Amino acid sequence: MDDQENHLRKVPAKSRAVRAIPKASKGHFVGELVFNRGDHPQRLGFASLHEYRAALCLIYRPDFLDLEEQLAPLYFSLPNGKPSKHFFDFRLTQKGGRRICISVKREWVANTYKYRSLIKCVQEAACGNICDAVITITERNIHPIRLQHAELFHAARDPEPELDQDIIAKLREHAGPVSINEFLTESKIGGKGFFSVARAIRFGHAKLFSFENITGKALIVGCEAA
Repeated sequence: MDDQENHLRKVPAKSRAVRAIPKASKGHFVGELVFNRGDHPQRLGFASLHEYRAALCLIYRPDFLDLEEQLAPLYFSLPNGKPSKHFFDFRLTQKGGRRICISVKREWVANTYKYRSLIKCVQEAACGNICDAVITITERNIHPIRLQHAELFHAARDPEPELDQDIIAKLREHAGPVSINEFLTESKIGGKGFFSVARAIRFGHAKLFSFENITGKALIVGCEAA
């Protein structure tokens, strides 16, 4: 990156977390990631590896619009009538405007009677108030292949306009499946085009021939052949 590009690079907006996320925690994977919220980079904090993985899979959904973390407390009543509060880990906004509040839990916690009873009360208080739906994400909901795709899309999130347009144009010339490595070699672009191919897959200019990890050996089909 040259000095001019570095100077013009947008500064990410600060985290919107209302509930504080620790800067460090012994034995826990905590930190921030930066995603592109439209044309503007946005910081998003996470308090565990599971939250980080869930966030990536949400951000790189086709229907994604926005993701907020650590919302303000939601006040609700327990089954015995006592007041309580719940902190959602995320709120996903989809392109159609639907908002989904999300709690990230370990599978064994989510399956307990105590949690299921609690989240039912939380759902009644949240829906129609701060969101349209409430869900719980556990490790079982994070498919390893979708996670690999999300991690790659995240690494390749920043566009390279000239290269991307070149990749898209060359993809249209392929009528049948071709491996990413073969496509980049035949196109005389080489390894520098791998992230651009990933963006082409993400934005629908190409698709995987089969549901698999996106690697150089993966077969892709250009958009006109898709």
